[in-house]
Amino acid sequence: MTLSRRIVPILIVTAFFATAAFGDEGFFDAAGISTLSGTHLKQSYRVLSETVRFVTAYNVGDPGQNSGDPCISANGEDICSALELGASRCAANFVPFGTELFIQAYGICVVTDRTNSRYRNRVDIAMKPNERQKAIKFGKKKLYVKILKRFGTHFSDD
Repeated sequence: MTLSRRIVPILIVTAFFATAAFGDEGFFDAAGISTLSGTHLKQSYRVLSETVRFVTAYNVGDPGQNSGDPCISANGEDICSALELGASRCAANFVPFGTELFIQAYGICVVTDRTNSRYRNRVDIAMKPNERQKAIKFGKKKLYVKILKRFGTHFSDD
């Protein structure tokens, strides 16, 4: 009996993050490239899966768009504070909390919230309370969504 081997290509996404100190912990800006003292962290990801999904946006802190405490996400994070610090957050039901998603035409966000159960395959991007018009303008789009897994971080000067 012969065993056949399949070689599966792995797509690797690399993103750059700048570090900014908040207390003793580092903060990573998942929105793109920014600099602080000329030092960048280069983060590598493996794409676990990629699908086209409906993507919408919502405003945290708006009781009409959230259940319970409007600033506390489903995993217990103060999502209003996270957004004020520049973090990107989203809601999704098809992955565990803490999963990083790459959304076409948006970037990387971390799943910290859940959508209504009837939207089990949708991604809902969290926006600040004062960005209501931005969320409305974003609307409902069909976009590529990649589920990411981090596998390396190192410093880069470029």
